[in-house]
Amino acid sequence: MHVQHPAPSDPPLLWDVFCQVIDNFGDIGVCWRLSADLASRGHSVRLWVDDPTALQWMAPGALDNAWPTIQVLHRSRCSDAATLATLALADVWVEGFGCEIAIAFIAAYAFPTGPGGQTDTKFPVWINLEYLSAESYVERCHGLPSPILHGPAQGWTKHFFYPGFSERTGGLLREADLCTRQHAFAQEHQRRLWLEKFGFSWSAERLVSLFCYEPVALSALLSRLDELPGPTQVLVTAGRATVAAQKAATHIGTLRQVGLTYLPVLTQVEYDQLLWM
Repeated sequence: MHVQHPAPSDPPLLWDVFCQVIDNFGDIGVCWRLSADLASRGHSVRLWVDDPTALQWMAPGALDNAWPTIQVLHRSRCSDAATLATLALADVWVEGFGCEIAIAFIAAYAFPTGPGGQTDTKFPVWINLEYLSAESYVERCHGLPSPILHGPAQGWTKHFFYPGFSERTGGLLREADLCTRQHAFAQEHQRRLWLEKFGFSWSAERLVSLFCYEPVALSALLSRLDELPGPTQVLVTAGRATVAAQKAATHIGTLRQVGLTYLPVLTQVEYDQLLWM
């Protein structure tokens, strides 16, 4: 999702971004990246997440107001009337990856009343942010309206946003300075310094990053890498990938040309750098 800078005459917007952490942190990673990018472009964001603990290492300072225009809130507070009474209606709601917005939250903004008792009819732009895919259905579904047929938001409409790989799909998140940072990191000494920070002295070995769940073919993959000409260093991300790689390596036994470096949890900036290598 590429969000343009607001025009000078346009006021900044208030966004509610909703996230449910399922596994392996892709959902919170995308929702945080969206929130931080919006904040960098002058917008204000309330990030509602059911498990914000990953932000402690993914985005240090996020839970301590290091981003003044991003407020991280636990999703349980979506149903708290006292909390909602203090929060203004956002201009945009982003429902991340099909997580449902609490009925109490919707009702609090669907049925507010003004000073004269009249109902406020301002509706937020409601976006259902979906997963990145190269499937053909993404072009058909991107941008489609989804009318709300029942509940407190009956009569409202949400729209699907499908990131994809063609002009008929949604784009990807890309910070304004990302290409500049990537270009600066491409120098060989930057790679060497990054790897040394995590305890590996690089001698121009082939580098492979490994992020996975528990793939049944992981042992076969490592064995095939071991058959390639020249050494390979596999940079294994923390969490489930580390557990899976350790189990696979035990099953294989001795690897002659493949080394495994087990990385600690990485900030989002550090993970970008890992991919750039």
